[in-house]
Amino acid sequence: MPIDDDFYRTRQSRSIGGRIAVALVLLLLIAGLGGIVWTLAGSWKGSLFGPREESSEAVPAATSSPSALPSPVAPGTATPEALDARMADLEQRVIRVSVAAQSASSYANRAEAIMVAFASRRALDAGAPLDYLEGQLRILFGEAQPKAVATIINASADPVTINKLRAGLDDINGLFEKGNPKEGWWSSTMRTLGSLVTLRRASIPAPEPEQRLARARRAVEAGQIEDAIKEMAALPNQPTVAQWLEQARRYNEAHRALDVIEQAAILEPRTTPAPALAAPVEGGNAAEAVPAAPVTQPQP
Repeated sequence: MPIDDDFYRTRQSRSIGGRIAVALVLLLLIAGLGGIVWTLAGSWKGSLFGPREESSEAVPAATSSPSALPSPVAPGTATPEALDARMADLEQRVIRVSVAAQSASSYANRAEAIMVAFASRRALDAGAPLDYLEGQLRILFGEAQPKAVATIINASADPVTINKLRAGLDDINGLFEKGNPKEGWWSSTMRTLGSLVTLRRASIPAPEPEQRLARARRAVEAGQIEDAIKEMAALPNQPTVAQWLEQARRYNEAHRALDVIEQAAILEPRTTPAPALAAPVEGGNAAEAVPAAPVTQPQP
Protein backbone atom coordinates (compact mmCIF):
# COMPACT_ATOMS: atom_id res chain seq x y z
CA MET A 1 0.00 0.00 0.00
CA PRO A 2 1.20 3.59 -0.60
CA ILE A 3 0.86 4.57 3.02
CA ASP A 4 2.96 1.64 4.18
CA ASP A 5 5.59 2.38 1.55
CA ASP A 6 5.82 6.02 2.65
CA PHE A 7 6.08 4.98 6.28
CA TYR A 8 8.80 2.46 5.46
CA ARG A 9 10.75 5.04 3.41
CA THR A 10 10.44 7.62 6.18
CA ARG A 11 11.61 5.15 8.81
CA GLN A 12 14.50 4.00 6.62
CA SER A 13 15.58 7.57 5.93
CA ARG A 14 15.52 8.35 9.64
CA SER A 15 17.61 5.28 10.39
CA ILE A 16 20.17 6.26 7.76
CA GLY A 17 20.23 9.83 9.03
CA GLY A 18 20.80 8.62 12.60
CA ARG A 19 23.68 6.44 11.49
CA ILE A 20 25.23 9.33 9.60
CA ALA A 21 24.92 11.55 12.68
CA VAL A 22 26.57 8.91 14.89
CA ALA A 23 29.36 8.50 12.35
CA LEU A 24 29.94 12.26 12.25
CA VAL A 25 30.09 12.44 16.04
CA LEU A 26 32.60 9.58 16.14
CA LEU A 27 34.71 11.26 13.47
CA LEU A 28 34.69 14.51 15.43
CA LEU A 29 35.72 12.70 18.61
CA ILE A 30 38.52 10.88 16.82
CA ALA A 31 39.71 14.13 15.25
CA GLY A 32 39.66 15.89 18.63
CA LEU A 33 41.58 13.08 20.33
CA GLY A 34 44.10 13.07 17.51
CA GLY A 35 44.60 16.81 17.91
CA ILE A 36 45.14 16.45 21.65
CA VAL A 37 47.65 13.63 21.20
CA TRP A 38 49.49 15.59 18.50
CA THR A 39 49.65 18.68 20.73
CA LEU A 40 50.91 16.71 23.75
CA ALA A 41 53.50 14.91 21.64
CA GLY A 42 54.73 18.20 20.22
CA SER A 43 54.98 19.86 23.63
CA TRP A 44 56.77 16.86 25.16
CA LYS A 45 59.23 16.72 22.26
CA GLY A 46 59.84 20.44 22.52
CA SER A 47 60.40 20.34 26.29
CA LEU A 48 62.89 17.48 25.96
CA PHE A 49 65.00 18.59 23.03
CA GLY A 50 64.33 22.31 22.98
CA PRO A 51 63.30 24.41 20.00
CA ARG A 52 64.86 23.52 16.70
CA GLU A 53 66.49 26.18 14.61
CA GLU A 54 66.14 26.42 10.91
CA SER A 55 69.07 25.04 9.03
CA SER A 56 71.21 27.62 7.31
CA GLU A 57 71.69 25.32 4.39
CA ALA A 58 68.98 25.40 1.82
CA VAL A 59 67.50 22.07 0.91
CA PRO A 60 67.72 21.56 -2.81
CA ALA A 61 64.47 21.01 -4.57
CA ALA A 62 63.67 17.56 -5.77
CA THR A 63 64.45 16.96 -9.43
CA SER A 64 62.31 15.13 -11.85
CA SER A 65 64.79 12.26 -11.91
CA PRO A 66 63.49 9.35 -9.80
CA SER A 67 67.04 8.43 -8.71
CA ALA A 68 67.70 11.84 -7.09
CA LEU A 69 67.56 11.73 -3.27
CA PRO A 70 66.83 14.75 -1.00
CA SER A 71 69.78 16.11 0.94
CA PRO A 72 69.71 15.40 4.71
CA VAL A 73 68.36 18.12 7.02
CA ALA A 74 70.85 19.52 9.51
CA PRO A 75 70.11 18.38 13.08
CA GLY A 76 69.13 20.79 15.89
CA THR A 77 71.73 22.87 17.59
CA ALA A 78 71.05 21.44 21.12
CA THR A 79 74.36 21.02 22.94
CA PRO A 80 75.19 18.12 25.28
CA GLU A 81 75.25 20.56 28.21
CA ALA A 82 71.70 21.70 27.46
CA LEU A 83 70.53 18.10 27.18
CA ASP A 84 72.16 17.25 30.53
CA ALA A 85 70.42 20.21 32.16
CA ARG A 86 67.08 19.10 30.70
CA MET A 87 67.59 15.55 31.93
CA ALA A 88 68.49 16.81 35.41
CA ASP A 89 65.29 18.87 35.48
CA LEU A 90 63.25 15.84 34.43
CA GLU A 91 64.88 13.76 37.17
CA GLN A 92 63.90 16.37 39.76
CA ARG A 93 60.31 16.25 38.52
CA VAL A 94 60.27 12.47 38.75
CA ILE A 95 61.59 12.64 42.31
CA ARG A 96 58.90 15.12 43.34
CA VAL A 97 56.18 12.96 41.80
CA SER A 98 57.59 9.88 43.57
CA VAL A 99 57.61 11.66 46.94
CA ALA A 100 54.03 12.81 46.45
CA ALA A 101 52.94 9.29 45.49
CA GLN A 102 54.62 7.77 48.55
CA SER A 103 53.03 10.35 50.83
CA ALA A 104 49.59 9.64 49.37
CA SER A 105 50.13 5.90 49.80
CA SER A 106 51.21 6.40 53.43
CA TYR A 107 48.13 8.46 54.24
CA ALA A 108 45.91 5.88 52.55
CA ASN A 109 47.46 3.07 54.61
CA ARG A 110 47.00 5.08 57.79
CA ALA A 111 43.35 5.77 56.96
CA GLU A 112 42.80 2.05 56.36
CA ALA A 113 44.38 1.17 59.73
CA ILE A 114 42.22 3.73 61.56
CA MET A 115 39.07 2.41 59.89
CA VAL A 116 39.93 -1.19 60.85
CA ALA A 117 40.60 -0.17 64.47
CA PHE A 118 37.33 1.75 64.77
CA ALA A 119 35.36 -1.06 63.10
CA SER A 120 36.85 -3.57 65.56
CA ARG A 121 35.75 -1.40 68.48
CA ARG A 122 32.24 -1.15 67.10
CA ALA A 123 32.06 -4.93 66.64
CA LEU A 124 33.14 -5.62 70.23
CA ASP A 125 30.79 -2.98 71.65
CA ALA A 126 27.90 -4.55 69.75
CA GLY A 127 28.88 -8.09 70.76
CA ALA A 128 29.33 -9.08 67.10
CA PRO A 129 32.12 -11.31 65.72
CA LEU A 130 35.09 -9.72 63.99
CA ASP A 131 34.82 -11.83 60.81
CA TYR A 132 37.12 -10.29 58.15
CA LEU A 133 38.43 -7.71 60.63
CA GLU A 134 40.41 -10.44 62.37
CA GLY A 135 42.59 -10.95 59.31
CA GLN A 136 43.00 -7.20 58.82
CA LEU A 137 44.08 -6.79 62.45
CA ARG A 138 46.74 -9.47 62.01
CA ILE A 139 48.02 -7.88 58.78
CA LEU A 140 48.07 -4.25 59.95
CA PHE A 141 48.99 -4.61 63.64
CA GLY A 142 50.20 -8.20 64.08
CA GLU A 143 53.90 -7.31 63.98
CA ALA A 144 53.82 -4.01 65.87
CA GLN A 145 51.21 -4.90 68.53
CA PRO A 146 50.86 -8.71 68.71
CA LYS A 147 49.66 -8.79 72.33
CA ALA A 148 46.90 -6.25 71.72
CA VAL A 149 45.74 -8.10 68.59
CA ALA A 150 45.62 -11.43 70.46
CA THR A 151 43.62 -9.84 73.30
CA ILE A 152 41.05 -8.39 70.89
CA ILE A 153 40.66 -11.65 68.97
CA ASN A 154 40.24 -13.66 72.20
CA ALA A 155 37.68 -11.18 73.49
CA SER A 156 35.66 -11.45 70.27
CA ALA A 157 35.14 -15.18 70.88
CA ASP A 158 32.86 -14.34 73.85
CA PRO A 159 32.35 -10.56 73.76
CA VAL A 160 31.28 -8.66 76.86
CA THR A 161 29.11 -5.60 76.33
CA ILE A 162 27.97 -2.76 78.56
CA ASN A 163 24.45 -4.19 78.55
CA LYS A 164 25.76 -7.50 79.87
CA LEU A 165 27.57 -5.71 82.70
CA ARG A 166 24.41 -3.76 83.57
CA ALA A 167 22.37 -6.96 83.65
CA GLY A 168 24.97 -8.57 85.92
CA LEU A 169 24.70 -5.68 88.37
CA ASP A 170 20.92 -6.06 88.43
CA ASP A 171 21.25 -9.76 89.26
CA ILE A 172 23.71 -9.05 92.06
CA ASN A 173 21.48 -6.33 93.48
CA GLY A 174 18.54 -8.76 93.57
CA LEU A 175 20.63 -11.30 95.46
CA PHE A 176 21.62 -8.77 98.12
CA GLU A 177 18.04 -7.61 98.54
CA LYS A 178 16.79 -11.17 99.07
CA GLY A 179 19.73 -12.09 101.26
CA ASN A 180 21.70 -15.30 101.36
CA PRO A 181 19.31 -18.27 101.69
CA LYS A 182 21.97 -20.24 103.60
CA GLU A 183 22.37 -17.51 106.19
CA GLY A 184 20.71 -18.26 109.56
CA TRP A 185 18.22 -15.97 111.27
CA TRP A 186 20.71 -15.02 113.98
CA SER A 187 23.39 -13.99 111.50
CA SER A 188 20.85 -12.10 109.44
CA THR A 189 19.55 -10.27 112.51
CA MET A 190 23.02 -9.31 113.70
CA ARG A 191 23.98 -8.11 110.22
CA THR A 192 20.86 -5.96 110.05
CA LEU A 193 21.47 -4.49 113.51
CA GLY A 194 25.10 -3.83 112.66
CA SER A 195 24.13 -1.87 109.59
CA LEU A 196 21.76 0.42 111.46
CA VAL A 197 24.55 2.58 112.87
CA THR A 198 27.87 3.00 111.09
CA LEU A 199 30.65 5.31 112.18
CA ARG A 200 32.92 6.51 109.38
CA ARG A 201 34.55 9.64 108.10
CA ALA A 202 32.64 11.83 105.71
CA SER A 203 35.33 11.43 103.04
CA ILE A 204 35.07 7.62 103.09
CA PRO A 205 32.36 6.10 100.87
CA ALA A 206 29.65 4.05 102.50
CA PRO A 207 30.71 0.38 102.74
CA GLU A 208 27.20 -1.09 102.48
CA PRO A 209 26.72 -3.46 99.52
CA GLU A 210 23.78 -1.44 98.23
CA GLN A 211 25.88 1.73 98.17
CA ARG A 212 28.77 -0.07 96.48
CA LEU A 213 26.42 -1.45 93.85
CA ALA A 214 25.03 2.03 93.20
CA ARG A 215 28.53 3.46 92.77
CA ALA A 216 29.53 0.55 90.52
CA ARG A 217 26.46 1.15 88.37
CA ARG A 218 27.29 4.84 88.00
CA ALA A 219 30.87 3.95 87.06
CA VAL A 220 29.68 1.49 84.40
CA GLU A 221 27.33 4.07 82.91
CA ALA A 222 30.23 6.55 82.74
CA GLY A 223 32.52 3.99 81.09
CA GLN A 224 34.85 3.85 84.11
CA ILE A 225 35.07 0.08 84.36
CA GLU A 226 38.15 0.09 86.61
CA ASP A 227 36.29 2.04 89.30
CA ALA A 228 33.37 -0.37 89.04
CA ILE A 229 35.75 -3.32 89.45
CA LYS A 230 37.21 -1.78 92.62
CA GLU A 231 33.75 -1.31 94.11
CA MET A 232 32.58 -4.82 93.26
CA ALA A 233 35.81 -6.45 94.47
CA ALA A 234 35.04 -5.19 97.99
CA LEU A 235 31.72 -7.07 98.13
CA PRO A 236 31.39 -10.47 99.85
CA ASN A 237 32.76 -13.27 97.71
CA GLN A 238 29.89 -14.90 95.88
CA PRO A 239 29.77 -16.81 92.56
CA THR A 240 27.66 -14.13 90.88
CA VAL A 241 30.04 -11.37 91.97
CA ALA A 242 33.09 -13.38 90.85
CA GLN A 243 31.52 -13.99 87.43
CA TRP A 244 30.75 -10.30 87.01
CA LEU A 245 34.30 -9.34 87.97
CA GLU A 246 35.72 -11.79 85.41
CA GLN A 247 33.54 -10.32 82.66
CA ALA A 248 34.37 -6.75 83.65
CA ARG A 249 38.12 -7.47 83.60
CA ARG A 250 37.87 -9.04 80.14
CA TYR A 251 35.90 -6.03 78.90
CA ASN A 252 38.49 -3.66 80.34
CA GLU A 253 41.45 -5.54 78.83
CA ALA A 254 39.81 -5.71 75.39
CA HIS A 255 39.16 -1.97 75.33
CA ARG A 256 42.69 -1.23 76.49
CA ALA A 257 43.94 -3.29 73.55
CA LEU A 258 41.63 -1.32 71.23
CA ASP A 259 43.11 1.91 72.57
CA VAL A 260 46.60 0.59 71.81
CA ILE A 261 45.90 -0.26 68.16
CA GLU A 262 44.01 2.99 67.60
CA GLN A 263 47.00 4.93 68.92
CA ALA A 264 49.33 2.86 66.72
CA ALA A 265 47.16 3.55 63.67
CA ILE A 266 47.23 7.31 64.29
CA LEU A 267 50.81 7.82 65.52
CA GLU A 268 52.68 5.13 63.57
CA PRO A 269 55.74 6.70 61.87
CA ARG A 270 55.99 6.61 58.10
CA THR A 271 59.03 6.55 55.82
CA THR A 272 59.32 9.67 53.69
CA PRO A 273 62.21 10.04 51.22
CA ALA A 274 63.87 13.42 51.39
CA PRO A 275 63.47 15.06 47.96
CA ALA A 276 66.65 16.13 46.19
CA LEU A 277 65.69 19.52 44.84
CA ALA A 278 69.15 20.73 43.91
CA ALA A 279 69.59 22.99 40.92
CA PRO A 280 70.22 21.28 37.58
CA VAL A 281 73.87 20.58 36.89
CA GLU A 282 75.05 22.46 33.84
CA GLY A 283 77.93 21.08 31.88
CA GLY A 284 78.08 17.96 34.03
CA ASN A 285 76.50 14.55 34.17
CA ALA A 286 72.87 14.48 35.28
CA ALA A 287 73.42 11.16 37.02
CA GLU A 288 75.59 12.89 39.63
CA ALA A 289 72.48 14.43 41.25
CA VAL A 290 71.58 11.49 43.48
CA PRO A 291 68.55 11.85 45.80
CA ALA A 292 69.13 11.66 49.51
CA ALA A 293 68.38 8.52 51.52
CA PRO A 294 64.89 8.01 52.94
CA VAL A 295 64.22 9.67 56.29
CA THR A 296 61.77 8.29 58.84
CA GLN A 297 59.64 11.03 60.36
CA PRO A 298 57.07 10.42 63.11
CA GLN A 299 53.71 11.94 62.36
CA PRO A 300 51.95 13.68 65.25
